[in-house]
Amino acid sequence: MIPSDEEILRAIVAIADDGFVPRHQLVARFRGQGERDMRRAIGRSARRGLVLERKDPQGRSFVAVSTEGWQSLRSGEFEPRRLRRRDD
Repeated sequence: MIPSDEEILRAIVAIADDGFVPRHQLVARFRGQGERDMRRAIGRSARRGLVLERKDPQGRSFVAVSTEGWQSLRSGEFEPRRLRRRDD
């Protein structure tokens, strides 16, 4: 299961507080999660406006909590996590 928006935001705050954190450091906080799952989780949070993503001239990615993300953290209101059922 991919990390929730709240887990992503709390990890960014733990690493960089209100600054930008290198994406690879954020991914390293979630040991056991695949790169693809982390890309999906960060992208989902960014599409919801909770996370800002930036790239430097060398192409490295950085993420930070947006204003909307801080508001969600303070209020504790997040969209419910959607679990996918696998029918084997």
